[in-house]
Amino acid sequence: MPSDWVPEVIETKPKNRWNVIIRWAGTIIAIVILVYLFSQIGAAETWATIQRISGWRIAAVLVLVFVSRFATFGRWHSLLQVQDMHVPWQDSLRLTFAGLFASNVLPTTVGGDVVRLAGAVRIGINPALAAASLIADRLVGMAGMFLALPFAIPSFVAYLNQNGTRSSVPLFSALPFVSNAWNKTQQAFKNVFSNFKYWAKNPLILLRALGFTFIHMLATFLIVQILIEGMGESMPFGQIAGLWSLTYFITLLPISINGLGLQEVTITNLFSVVGGLQPSTSISLAILLRVVWMIGSLPGAFTLSGILSDEKKQSETVGQAEVDSDQGVKTI
Repeated sequence: MPSDWVPEVIETKPKNRWNVIIRWAGTIIAIVILVYLFSQIGAAETWATIQRISGWRIAAVLVLVFVSRFATFGRWHSLLQVQDMHVPWQDSLRLTFAGLFASNVLPTTVGGDVVRLAGAVRIGINPALAAASLIADRLVGMAGMFLALPFAIPSFVAYLNQNGTRSSVPLFSALPFVSNAWNKTQQAFKNVFSNFKYWAKNPLILLRALGFTFIHMLATFLIVQILIEGMGESMPFGQIAGLWSLTYFITLLPISINGLGLQEVTITNLFSVVGGLQPSTSISLAILLRVVWMIGSLPGAFTLSGILSDEKKQSETVGQAEVDSDQGVKTI
């Protein structure tokens, strides 16, 4: 990527407008589906399921969510330590949490990577390097989740062998979702492969970033396991890893705002129909995970306003966000 690289977004405004329309429409549809599923299961049963979770499990989940968030920070901070640019950890930490807050709390098309890019440019990081590091950050995260994806295969084999399910929640086009997510992943790898030239001479940085990804993944899978067991059910750890990684790739599809609604509907269906959980447990899990991610992102509220106040820098970086969105990039 040349140092004078500029996002190719100015020429694609009509396309970007349609992307926004599609995302808002997808979000609304997903939320409507989620509300319908919630009404079918019943609010009383869902609340009763959530109430089974003990206090120590809630505390453990809160600890693990911040382990996950700090691992996400460590991954991006590692990728920034190339060339002659050595970014202070305090700066990358603030930008990471600001991006997480934008992705998980604010219902806006201005995603977390836009915020991080704007903030990185504002503190003096080369725009090309900042953009490349964000893409590499997402790609390393995708690579880690991809390694966990095969653990979902036994669940799907068992589901297909049963030729149906008694669950009251239908599995809606699960296999087409997998196919679309896989195609999107391949396209993302193809589009951003050239950006790895910054780290080609420093493979240890990539390995360190992947190590932080594994920490993030482990914390996430443990959160899911603790919540499921707290609601009185159980699921093998490998199955949790596989189904969550599949959920991750499905929510990369650019059809909703920051995965809002789409993630919840996907969790509700996959963990109920394929994973065998009770519908009340799966929808409670989906709701609780959304709340957990929001809580883990709240520290970013203290730094986000300062980043967004620099309108000039922000306007220069919106284009990159649109490009990232087209590649199915999302912060989790």
